[in-house]
Amino acid sequence: MRRIDELVGQTPLVKLNRVVDDDGPDVYVKMENVNPSGSIRDRYVSEIVTRAVDAGYIVAGDELAIAGVDDSSVAAALLTNLLQLRLRVFAPSHSSKRLLPLIERYGAEIVWTDEDKGLGGAIDAAATWARQAADRMYVDGYRRQAVTDSYADMADELLEALHGRILGAFITSVTTGGTFRHVAKELRETHPALQVGGAVLTDNDFSDLTGHAYNRLRKVSLSEAWEMRDRIAREEGLLLGPKGAAAVLLAIEMRKDVPEQEAIVALNPDSGQRYLGWEQKQLFEVTFHPDSAH
Repeated sequence: MRRIDELVGQTPLVKLNRVVDDDGPDVYVKMENVNPSGSIRDRYVSEIVTRAVDAGYIVAGDELAIAGVDDSSVAAALLTNLLQLRLRVFAPSHSSKRLLPLIERYGAEIVWTDEDKGLGGAIDAAATWARQAADRMYVDGYRRQAVTDSYADMADELLEALHGRILGAFITSVTTGGTFRHVAKELRETHPALQVGGAVLTDNDFSDLTGHAYNRLRKVSLSEAWEMRDRIAREEGLLLGPKGAAAVLLAIEMRKDVPEQEAIVALNPDSGQRYLGWEQKQLFEVTFHPDSAH
């Protein structure tokens, strides 16, 4: 291995042994937290940046811009170091500082933007700055094709790791709904009867989330997620993030609807260590709309 980014992808499936009983299908966790920067975002940020390098759009010494103090920025900060690039992270001044130490340790520069203009203003500022010189590039951490390709790769990995066993259900947390929709689409190419669960992790009120054909949606409060996280840590030795814990909670509930010989996979998108000390903070802005899950 020449560089740490060669470890992006091929993340393991880990079977849960103690938080589930013996009756019913096995539940596995897809451990995206073992990607080099600690989250699933490594997959599509790497896809975007390495393709740009391979195509000659950017070279060593160039500078990238990205918006938001989030997992994509952590991934970009790690990757730009490896490729001898520089990174500016544009973010609203009221952004959560939870991931700021990680981004700064990787050497990225933070540019605070107008709080009133929100993330949209930070995106505009980053894109505008990148257009002002030929040695700059704006990184859209949610670019559709990169996300689609990355999720296709993850779906292939998941099925390969099951060694021919039928996947009965896949469960992910839901904030924007991107993972929920994209991975479900990829997995249903080979498993058309697949049940897909979405744990909507929020303390906000939601309309009824039931009644979606093929899909199971459930609101999970942060207190439920923290309780499940701590239980998994104590009984399984896995410190999941709250999104992963919420997915496991729903996976356990869905076991009664999945044949015993099939498998259930819950996605853990990021590292649980990132949330220690932030249990009482507002963590996620849910922009998912239940109607989009039909």
